[in-house]
Amino acid sequence: MDFFELEEYTKKDIDDLIQNEVEESIYLDYKDGRALDPDKIAEITKDVSAFANADGGIIVYGVSENKATHKPEGYATVTNPKITKEWLEQKICLIRRKIDGVLIFPIRLEGNPNDSIYVVKIPRSNNAPHMALDNKYYKRHNFSSDPMEEYEVREAFNRASIPNLEITGCSLYKSEESENSVTFDLMASIANEGHQACESYKLNFYINDPFICDISYKVLEEKHSYTILNKHRLKLGAPSQEPIYPGEELNIGHFQITVKKGNMQRFWNGLVIDMILFYSGGHKDLAFVPSTKEYIDEREDIDKLLEQKCQEIDETTTEENVGEK
Repeated sequence: MDFFELEEYTKKDIDDLIQNEVEESIYLDYKDGRALDPDKIAEITKDVSAFANADGGIIVYGVSENKATHKPEGYATVTNPKITKEWLEQKICLIRRKIDGVLIFPIRLEGNPNDSIYVVKIPRSNNAPHMALDNKYYKRHNFSSDPMEEYEVREAFNRASIPNLEITGCSLYKSEESENSVTFDLMASIANEGHQACESYKLNFYINDPFICDISYKVLEEKHSYTILNKHRLKLGAPSQEPIYPGEELNIGHFQITVKKGNMQRFWNGLVIDMILFYSGGHKDLAFVPSTKEYIDEREDIDKLLEQKCQEIDETTTEENVGEK
């Protein structure tokens, strides 16, 4: 399981970070154990609030880092007996407004409370911005916590009033089969993880190598769209049909894709379902690879995979044309 998704943390999890040289990022920060000394309280509130004001993340107190590479070097544990989980919770509570959902995981090396690591997991906050003890607002940028610009403070204040939609999954399953073809149903699930209802949104599915299949709407909706962008890319648009309320999840899409059996191997091995969800709070990207059941959420990684698939399609098409001649 991904380090950020763990529900408990052990020494082995920290060993893995060090041995694999997992670099710091906008979501991960390493701190020497001395960063939890009583004279560093303002710095603690700065670092924790910065993650909450950004997109959340994890601070590992008790691991030293190489300042040049931003990679962990080894243990630099918390040895001060005054530093406890309760002490750290109290200092984090000095942040205004209070951050909900912060979790602290103590790891005792050899069971010794005076030789500890503290993993602090901080959620993205919908009550941002949160102010540190020095009366400033911070946000996580790359490898540091920096003061927020005025527009970033305004955006953070508006966060609670803007819907926060996510693509939570994609489904492509075989619904019909004939002697010559196979039909799949395509849909995705989206959820509102914010505090405001969202009435207007749209999910676009982008299908690569579209000309080896036929596509129709399982549920015929006038607003659904079908747009050929180029020889490699087809856009299927599924706009909102109903409001989505905070905490609600619903399915969207309901397209049918029919593939001739002679094209099944090429279709299945090459297919990447690229999805972009547009709504008033911004947009979210997610790609689904049915052959491996893998999800990819970084746009740069999605584009690289699509470029690779397009090259493979061109090579396959060239080989087929030569074979026909």
